[in-house]
Amino acid sequence: MRLRLTPLAMSLCFLNIVTMPAFATTKTQNVDQLSQQVSQLQKEVSALQGEVRSTKKQRIRSAHHVKKANEEQRQQSPTFYSNHQAPYSSHQTAKTNQNAAAAYSNTNSNSISGVSTLPTSGSTYIPVDIDVPGQSFVSSGPYIGVPLQFSGSNLIINTPSVNQDVALLKVRKNIIQRLRALGVSEVQDHSHILLSGMIEGQGIYKDIGGGPNSSDIDLTNVTLDSYILGPSEWVSGLMSFTYDNSPGTATGTFANNSRTFNSRVFVKQGFITIGNLTQSPIYGSVGQYYVPFGSYSSIMVSSPLTQMLGRTKARAILVGVSPQKDNTLYGAGYIFQGITHVGATNRVNNGGLNLGYRFSHSKIGGDIGAGVIANIADSEGMQFVSNSSNIFNGFGGPNSTEKISHRVPAYDIRGTLDFGSTWDFIAEYIMASTSFNSNDLTMNNHGAKPQALDTELSYSFQSFSRPTSIGIGYGMSKDALAFQFPAQRYSFVANTSIWRDTLQSLEFRHDKNYAASSVATGSNLPVPTPSGKADNVITAQFDVYF
Repeated sequence: MRLRLTPLAMSLCFLNIVTMPAFATTKTQNVDQLSQQVSQLQKEVSALQGEVRSTKKQRIRSAHHVKKANEEQRQQSPTFYSNHQAPYSSHQTAKTNQNAAAAYSNTNSNSISGVSTLPTSGSTYIPVDIDVPGQSFVSSGPYIGVPLQFSGSNLIINTPSVNQDVALLKVRKNIIQRLRALGVSEVQDHSHILLSGMIEGQGIYKDIGGGPNSSDIDLTNVTLDSYILGPSEWVSGLMSFTYDNSPGTATGTFANNSRTFNSRVFVKQGFITIGNLTQSPIYGSVGQYYVPFGSYSSIMVSSPLTQMLGRTKARAILVGVSPQKDNTLYGAGYIFQGITHVGATNRVNNGGLNLGYRFSHSKIGGDIGAGVIANIADSEGMQFVSNSSNIFNGFGGPNSTEKISHRVPAYDIRGTLDFGSTWDFIAEYIMASTSFNSNDLTMNNHGAKPQALDTELSYSFQSFSRPTSIGIGYGMSKDALAFQFPAQRYSFVANTSIWRDTLQSLEFRHDKNYAASSVATGSNLPVPTPSGKADNVITAQFDVYF
């Protein structure tokens, strides 16, 4: 075997010797080619590195310009805050930005008749998918049921539901401005559905004058809002859903007295708004909403007597103007079909005007205004009264027909003042311009002429690094016994926000009822006899927003 392999091995060695020069030549050629390729690659890498450095510089300059634009916009118009309001984003930051973002008192171009658009700090603007033009998407927060109203501490309880269309237009204006600051000019290509809402619980103790004491724990509010933006810059809409916490058959909702069985969900508001405040101060709305009669701002847990008397929800058409600057007039006019009517049938027979002036001077800002409505009998407080059967339950009650002898116009006068973002004063007065016919509403044997007043003073401060406010209030009513109003009301409230997007409140209310000798009727039906004594109510409230 060894002899046979030796010639083969010798042949291979000879062949290797012969071919080595050829392989060496090929290797040398490959090395030269590789050297040329490496040299070319090095040139390309150097060129790419130069491009990368240039791109980084451009991005830095672009980021600087965007940041500068955002800072300028943040000073000119607030981004987003949580409304009703998600009250905790660092109170101190809110205070610092208040002259620029005007968290209330309508002291800047983003504030309206007692309503200011939201926010102050952080990445709180609505996210917009700028990479998918023409695609709709859904996101959550912040709460948009009603914009921030109480300036001093970013803490509010009763946000006014009127002028909500204008507040949402300002929300839309913010989105458009921020997108343009990011270099997105074709804003109309992007549509967005914003979901927001709140959950509210209360614990209540009532010391009823002339009656037994009572206490309760209740889920007082669950609301889901859907704000539709785009794809057009000029069209937006709101759908608001809430639930009914009333006790049952007394309200005519379900045939069961259990509150937990009764909890129905219904449409609270739904309207379409046409307008673009970045291009025109003129706007219009159609749908179901609270018409702009009154403001009803309040820091209290309980609704102010003015709201109970005058707030009116209707299916209406509205046209308004809201200039986007300081120290300016604003206004709106609206019409709708009234619920109450004089003739055999109802028709478009109600409407009104709302005018105001917002201002800002040094550390003092505010809003003053007035309004008129053609018939106050269509207000929520006059349509429904929580009484037992066979007595007056409002013009919309089961024993009433909605037919009245004549319409009763009403006036609203209001004012808000903000002193250095610490002290805030609210005042509002609503009165019927004429008396009701004695067949429709009486007070002490004459045609009633209902009136209501609300005044509040609050002070804002930091408590354990949390935004906190305390406030006092006084309210009164006249000729309103048929609607179960107290004659006078004294209130005290403390508000704070321990956790972000939450609100904790404690209120004490002292209501002095009408004299026991007072008598009233509605739709020729009797009303409960007043006790002539005072009621004391303590309410603890907890709100969560998203």
